[in-house]
Amino acid sequence: QISKKLSILIALELQGEKERVEVKENVAKLTPFGLTDSEIAEILGTTPGTVSVAKARIKNAKSK
Repeated sequence: QISKKLSILIALELQGEKERVEVKENVAKLTPFGLTDSEIAEILGTTPGTVSVAKARIKNAKSK
C-alpha cells in the first residue's frame, strides 16, 4: 500500500531529526498529508487523542 509506505518514510524522516521536537510540531508537519488522527498517532507513537489535542492547539494558536 502506498499510504503505508509513505507513513513509514515520514516516520523515518521525523525520527532522523536531531533535536527533540514536540508532538504538536510533528502533527503540524503531518496534517497536510491528509492522514487521520489514528495514522498520525501510529507514526508518532502516541494516541489519537493526543493528536486531536495538538490539532486543536495549533488551530487556536492560528486564530490568535
